[in-house]
Amino acid sequence: GITPVMGMLRDIEFDDVVMVHCAPQPQDVIFRDELHDLAADKKLRLTEVHTDTDGMLDIARLDELVPDWAERETWACGPAGLLDAAEKHWAEHGVQERLHTERFRPSIVVAGDGGEVTFSATGKTVDADGATPLLDIGEEAGVLMPSGCRMGICFGCITPLKAGAVRDLRTGEITEAEPGVLIQTCVSAAAGPCDIER
Repeated sequence: GITPVMGMLRDIEFDDVVMVHCAPQPQDVIFRDELHDLAADKKLRLTEVHTDTDGMLDIARLDELVPDWAERETWACGPAGLLDAAEKHWAEHGVQERLHTERFRPSIVVAGDGGEVTFSATGKTVDADGATPLLDIGEEAGVLMPSGCRMGICFGCITPLKAGAVRDLRTGEITEAEPGVLIQTCVSAAAGPCDIER
């Protein structure tokens, strides 16, 4: 989500920019050095939210992080859940016209029950039912899959979901592919066609 924003920051002279940037850890902040230089030059006020330690950004925290957020024009780019929460928050405060969003993935995934699973790193594609864990599907297809406990506890099997959707076999919750989304293959099944980065 930062790349289009960096283009704006580089090309236009601003005098009152506030940026709230989310990344798992400090070293994961893309353009971090450049952002810190801009902050040091007083060209922007930067707040980093490190999701590995701080958790996901709760939109209600904007009252604390950017007290005048409702008076500002806001550009937001990120995963669907964050943008949905932002759109709801701005609408509830009657300032939805001040929010401009860009979504990572504009297409809508219609979750099904099973589907074609692609293991993009190996080029293998197999059909899967909606009840067999992706870990088992991958191993049966000859794909080397990371694993551990095989029951959703140790997180040894986490793998990026590049496309499509999966269903958590414990809860029924659907997870859709977005940049940075990791799934537990030992407790996830295909919920329609999906692409696993293995």
